[in-house]
Amino acid sequence: MDPYKKDMPEPGEDLRAAWAIGFSRAAEISCIGFQFVLPTLAGWWLDQKLNTPYVFLGIGITLGLLMAFFSLLHIVKKK
Repeated sequence: MDPYKKDMPEPGEDLRAAWAIGFSRAAEISCIGFQFVLPTLAGWWLDQKLNTPYVFLGIGITLGLLMAFFSLLHIVKKK
């Protein structure tokens, strides 16, 4: 008997070990953070390179918020 697996799964139940499910969910949540931070940093970097007054930073923040929101919505709808 494997202590990391469930004995009798119900139909449609995830058959992975509990730690594997936990790592998968942690990765999904970490991606939401990256989806907000990376476009914001890219917008800041473009503003520095092109010497613009926070135009691309605003676009990056907006794009990051939208991406993070829709990813979070996808995770919530999945459950």
